[in-house]
This record gives sequence, structure tokens and C-alpha cells, in this order.
Amino acid sequence: MCSDFSPFALMQSAVDIVGESAHPVNPVAAALAGSDRNGAPFSLAMTNEWPPSIRDKIGTDTRIGNASGTVHAETACLLHAPRTDGASLFVTDPPCPNCVKYMAEAGIKALYIDHKGFEKDYAQRRGHDFEQMSLRICRAAGIAVVLLFRKEQRLQTLLEIPDEYKPAQDKPVGLTPFPDAPGKPILDSLFHFYVRSNRRAYDPEPFAMALARATGIEAGILSAEPCGMAGREPEPAPEGKYNFTLQPLNRLMMSAARRGLRINPDFVYSSRVPTSRELVNMVAAGLNRLTVGDRTAARDEHGPRALDLLEKAGIIKVSDGP
Repeated sequence: MCSDFSPFALMQSAVDIVGESAHPVNPVAAALAGSDRNGAPFSLAMTNEWPPSIRDKIGTDTRIGNASGTVHAETACLLHAPRTDGASLFVTDPPCPNCVKYMAEAGIKALYIDHKGFEKDYAQRRGHDFEQMSLRICRAAGIAVVLLFRKEQRLQTLLEIPDEYKPAQDKPVGLTPFPDAPGKPILDSLFHFYVRSNRRAYDPEPFAMALARATGIEAGILSAEPCGMAGREPEPAPEGKYNFTLQPLNRLMMSAARRGLRINPDFVYSSRVPTSRELVNMVAAGLNRLTVGDRTAARDEHGPRALDLLEKAGIIKVSDGP
């Protein structure tokens, strides 16, 4: 944890650990600063990494469906933070559109990028994705973007957000109070009841649900469908690697982080097979059990391959849902 919460000290805390990244080509580090549910300030810094179970049971050279087994540094910070609403992220490299979508759902309000990051590998290869997609998502989500010069102790605004700007609340993640119930069999029955109820509400859209907690008390059930993060509706994927749509399970994990909640791994449901990236992020979040409503349904052919690989390796236990 960094005791100095100045932007320059927080960026330096990320730079100080970037060499600890196990990524052989593009090591990245990020720091996140915010306040927990009690208002206490915190910070943490993390590198891009392979979740230990993927690293140890599958290896670092195997693709998980069409995704790498790594979790980006920004995403790792979001998944491990006590709470992310209103927080700031400090990154050594320009973030990819996927990470910025997660930031938007997680309620990040400011993104600081080390100026040297624009000279590095990702910016040279995929700088157009940052310019055309990442910044567009930041603008829609109300995330200010700042270029940080550590040596000069100088900040340069790349994207300014007016104080009065309020992001559109289209298709927000739902949070339904969950009754206190003793014993897992009763919890199972109640959770399945809510799943069936949401199936009617979301049909024909795919959706995901999870039971989330705060400070050891059941807080409620999160539920979400896919949502476009650069406008009011999901958009077709542009040519290239990324798109503007955030998938349901990723939305649940980031919404839980935003609220300072922790998802109960016994109660995670997806109406279809999640995408490869959802599954990798799920493993990184410590979620190792998943109920799937229809294993024949998926966004693409990569999700089922990824799920099969993770299931056979004993990383995720999968059951059929109601």
C-alpha cells in the first residue's frame, strides 16, 4: 500500500513493481486508489499476471479458448480492491478497450497513464484501439484521462469530463435483496427460484446472476445482461480484436467491486456458456464454481472450448442449472 496518495506517488508505486510481472513481452503494472465501504482510504498495486491455478495446471503458453491466460494489471486491481466506486487508476501503459469497459462498470472516475507507456509495445501495436475505442468508452462513462510525467511532476489532460456530466444508466446491473436463510439447501432453492424469475425477465437475452456479500452478511443477488459501454445499446464488433459490449459475468464481477461486495462462489449462474475472457477473469476473482443454464448456447465457439479446458483441469467445477 502506498501511504502517499499523490498521483505521482501512486504511479511510482506501479512503476516500482512492473519488473515483477511474469509476462515475457509486455510487463504492465497498475495502482488503484479509493475508499472502502467505511470511507477509509486504500491503495493497491498489481502487475499483469496468470492466475495461479491457470499457471500451475494449464501453463502459460496455452490459450484459454481465444483468450490468453493472463489477467491485465488494471483488471487485477479492480478484482482485488475493497471497493472501486469513484476510485482512480494509475497505469504504466495505455489500457486496452476491455480493461476500460471493466473500469466503466466498476465506477472508476479518473485514469492516469504514464507518458512513457505510449512508447512501449502495446501502444505501438494497438494505439488505434486506445484512440478509437478506449477513449470513447471513457467519454461515455465519465472517466477523466490524464497523462502523467513523473520526472517533470506534470499532468496533462487527455480527456476532461465536465463536473455536471452523469453517465447514462442503460441496462444497469440489478441488485435484489436476498432473504436470510439457514443452510445451503435452502439457499440453493431460493437462488434457483430467482434464476427462474430472471429468465423470464431477460429472455431472449443471455444473463448472469450471483449472490454477493458485504462484511459477512448476504447483501443480495446481482443480475446482468450484455450492455454496450460506449452508447445506449450494444454495438456490432468492429473489425479487430475488441468490441464495445461488456458480457454479463464480467459485468457482475465489476459491479460487485464497485459496491464493495464479494461474490459467493457457490452461487454464480450464467444462462449460457461464458466467453473465454469472462472465464479467465472469473478464475482470477477466485470463483471456481459455475452453474450454466444451457451448455449448448454460447456467444461463439471459443467459450465452450475454454470451459471444457478449465473444467478438465479441475479449475472450475461446472453444474447444470435450472
